[in-house]
Amino acid sequence: MIRKMLGMAAAAILLSSYPAGLAASAELSVLEKYKEFKQAGIFQGGSDGEVDLERTITRAELAVVLTRLMKLDTSEDKQSGFADLEGHWVAKTSAVSNMVHYKIMNGKGYNRFDPNGLVTVEELSAVLTRTLKLETSQTTIADAIVSDWARAYVAIAVDAGLIDPREDYTVPVTRGMLVDAIFIEYQTMPLPVS
Repeated sequence: MIRKMLGMAAAAILLSSYPAGLAASAELSVLEKYKEFKQAGIFQGGSDGEVDLERTITRAELAVVLTRLMKLDTSEDKQSGFADLEGHWVAKTSAVSNMVHYKIMNGKGYNRFDPNGLVTVEELSAVLTRTLKLETSQTTIADAIVSDWARAYVAIAVDAGLIDPREDYTVPVTRGMLVDAIFIEYQTMPLPVS
């Protein structure tokens, strides 16, 4: 209960430090936020053109969304060198290379990126913490299911209001959850990354 109150207080402080228009954007529905992202070219419909907000998101898809969100140069050839990207659709983009170059996403070991692996809430927490360059803290998550490596990242993301407190942070992220998590970042982060 105390953690939830602290998370809500941190979110309120975070929102109050932004212009009034951004605080009002917190009242937008996930679908409205998604439509804004789609208009900006950050998200696309599913393979059938549908919104698919309940569909899970893969690591390759997250890399592409973040590359678009951060307006990173996709023309540069920054080789990522992961063996499991050969022949994968994401290898035709510089999305994974960008994420590795800017130290936002890492491989999964053994020269693998795992492009088809589902992104979990704890992985998204780590990625958002790195993207926004949020300060690490001594706070950790103790009363939920979360991997040891991710405890500090999850605590930071919850405290900043980027993700909601939950019982299990090892569950896959849906497109709707990602839309919600990156919306404030979309409106406030200094772009492009240098």
